Amino acid sequence: MDPIIQFDHMHFAYAAAEDRPARPLFEDFSLALERGGFTAVLGHNGSGKSTLARMCNGMLLPTAGAVLADGMNTADAASQLAIRKRVGLVFQNPDNQIVSSIVEEDVAFGPENLGVPPQEIRQRVDDALRAVDMYEYRTHSTSRLSGGQKQRVAIAGVLAMHPRCLVLDEPTAMLDPRGRREVLDTVSRLNRERGMTVVLITHYMEEAALADRCVVLERGRVLLDGTPRQVFAHARELEATGLTLPVPCQLAVRLAEAGLALDPLPLTEAECTARLAEILS
Repeated sequence: MDPIIQFDHMHFAYAAAEDRPARPLFEDFSLALERGGFTAVLGHNGSGKSTLARMCNGMLLPTAGAVLADGMNTADAASQLAIRKRVGLVFQNPDNQIVSSIVEEDVAFGPENLGVPPQEIRQRVDDALRAVDMYEYRTHSTSRLSGGQKQRVAIAGVLAMHPRCLVLDEPTAMLDPRGRREVLDTVSRLNRERGMTVVLITHYMEEAALADRCVVLERGRVLLDGTPRQVFAHARELEATGLTLPVPCQLAVRLAEAGLALDPLPLTEAECTARLAEILS
């Protein structure tokens, strides 16, 4: 494996506050995320997945151990700008990430802060908007975009900084089904066509099914790690953590319990339909 993000015996605790003591979340945690891969990180609220996302580019720092981003230690202050150029973070609410009232101006904000020459900024903005299918909206007001369009603009703003890794922290949680589909199609295409490393933080199992690898967190530790098919086969363990299998997988599990196994486990409705058609024919 060629890791782009590596958690090396990492510890992290939230600091004490007036109303609560210090709370350890990760203890001696190790995990490597492969360069060019598409990894989904799953877990219920409080499992540590959003904290993990913010540690990928140094927004949060470990209290012990190390986090390496493209070989650089996130705790090294001299490396933080380079790390954030290479590891882009997209948040759950695009309104928290959009800073300008015009689409193309918003996408240009990151490269401008990096000191990129104006002519190159123009090219980066156009390329990034084309990559997320938002080029035709470049002069539109950001306030008049749909939720899915805003999230794609937020992704474009990160892409314009030319990152090597895209970390998305529950980017579809506030979107309707159409907006979710737009964002997921964009992310999948960036990974497939550009070879961009994608780390998708989510609690939607249907989204995790699109990834090459699924990592399930439970109370700051890795509970399950494998391909979606391998992870979804652990139905009881997933249900115990509050995660619900996609409907095709649920159906397959119930059929298996009744003596009719669909092997391998279907992840999508199309796979499930095809397997059932084979059996019934």
